[in-house]
Amino acid sequence: MVILSASEALHGAVALLGGTRHLRFVHEAVTTEDRPVRWLGRLARKGEKRVIALYPTAAVRDQVGPGFPHLPGGVRAFAVDEGRPLTDAERDGARSAFTIPADAKAVCVVGGWWPYKDIPTVDTALARLTAPLHVLVCGTPLDDAVLTRWHQLPNVHLHTVPGPVGDQVLRLVYAAADAALVARKSGVGKESGLVMDAVRLGVPLIVSTHDPELTARLAGEPWTRLFAAGDPDALAKALDQLTADVPARPGPSALGALDMSSAADQAAFLTDTYAHLTKESR
Repeated sequence: MVILSASEALHGAVALLGGTRHLRFVHEAVTTEDRPVRWLGRLARKGEKRVIALYPTAAVRDQVGPGFPHLPGGVRAFAVDEGRPLTDAERDGARSAFTIPADAKAVCVVGGWWPYKDIPTVDTALARLTAPLHVLVCGTPLDDAVLTRWHQLPNVHLHTVPGPVGDQVLRLVYAAADAALVARKSGVGKESGLVMDAVRLGVPLIVSTHDPELTARLAGEPWTRLFAAGDPDALAKALDQLTADVPARPGPSALGALDMSSAADQAAFLTDTYAHLTKESR
């Protein structure tokens, strides 16, 4: 059994109450462990021997792990590659669907505008563009006031696709873009599904340096442009640079840079890890 959970406080309790050993992906640290939860965790500590925590990044492990010194754990990317990169036909069709000329440049901003997203930096950067740029925004929630402001910018051609959307529409948005823009606030270290999606689909990236480990993995890759987190001038420069120099598309080797597995390899890993847990906890 695999328990996918955002809770990082009740590993042992879940194992004891559920009566089963399990693997547990901890995507991020979001809950506050107040006194009753810590008390419950101490009572159920023996249940942690029946759990293996899987952290999608080292940053999440380093944040959560010290609070659970007896909980076995490891780092493993959650996202998997489905082996379905975008095709040239999809790219041509997407450009036509959004009426983006073949010689124009476009970026996509995908996903809801949650607090860890650095939309203010994107907002300021778009106002400082010196070259025309098509911007595709897809997700929920969005800020209508910000979108109205972007729509009025002289060098921005805005296309909005309010979410939630299905896989085919999401592929259409990515296919229309020359690059995917991922801007997060400094210190955010959870796995970026947006980065993973772009790489597995074969879309170049423009990424903030919000996570040192992710930055180290992406630095020097021909399919990535990095900009300093929270620096709108650096982002505006990276976006303007698309006019003369579009990054290469990530190929199969890019998956290795992010330790992204195929669905089959991920299933095998989970099966083997669970078998090890079962053997060790008898």
